Amino acid sequence: MLRIADHEPVPRIELARTVLGRPLYRVSVYRFGDTLLDSGPPATSRELSRWAREAGIRSVVHTHHHEDHVGGDARLRRELDVELLAPPETVKILRRGYPVPLYRQIVWGRPEAVSCRVIGETVPLGGRPFHVLRTPGHSGDHVAFWDPSRRWVLTGDLFVAPRIRYLRSDEDPWSQIESLRRVRSLEPEILFCAHAGAIRNPGEALDRRIGYWLELAERAVDLRRRGLSLRAIRQRLLGREGLLTFLSRGEFSKQNLIRGLLDDSPGKDGEDGPPSRSPA
Repeated sequence: MLRIADHEPVPRIELARTVLGRPLYRVSVYRFGDTLLDSGPPATSRELSRWAREAGIRSVVHTHHHEDHVGGDARLRRELDVELLAPPETVKILRRGYPVPLYRQIVWGRPEAVSCRVIGETVPLGGRPFHVLRTPGHSGDHVAFWDPSRRWVLTGDLFVAPRIRYLRSDEDPWSQIESLRRVRSLEPEILFCAHAGAIRNPGEALDRRIGYWLELAERAVDLRRRGLSLRAIRQRLLGREGLLTFLSRGEFSKQNLIRGLLDDSPGKDGEDGPPSRSPA
């Protein structure tokens, strides 16, 4: 599936693999002139390439290496000779390739290894310079892009939704909170998310996102002090796991979030106090 949402400040291209006509999970890329922000999953690369040829796309800039953001690269390079650009860490990962768990291959497909050019401290998007911001947590190589003149921020998978209850096993929730705070401190006017679209009141949305995890961490620490197990804390705060946790063999779960919030919070060894990274 490829659908264009051109009512937003910049064209947003929604992409998803479909089953019986229904999308499994949507992700969006954004068009800035002849440049795309990310290239979507491998499963939609053929559709994206056809559209990109008509749209005159000449380059792709990446936020991070995950398959739903880089999966169109190889086809765009082969068919359109598109230039691929990415942060240094992302370039290394994409050059050698990386394993993709089966459940993610089913949803997105498996990307091919590609070579990209390393971006610097700024990158042009639609003829305007965007500053590159390191925003790790969702992945170690994740970056966002900031245009201070318009106060636009492009956040890839940093935001996603105000209430995130599932994490991959390799995600770091506290690093994400710090990255979210960094973006919040810029006081952006529009936030462009790969899943939530263009958010026109990003300060409020970011506060809700950060606050939800901080409150969850406080409650998890309290339950741990009472002697509850990790599984019992997850059940009490977030309920039962979903089907995707079973299909991913726990690689994507609510319990990963609770574990991550507890791993770097006070109370880990019985001490008192609120979570160590309390609101700024």
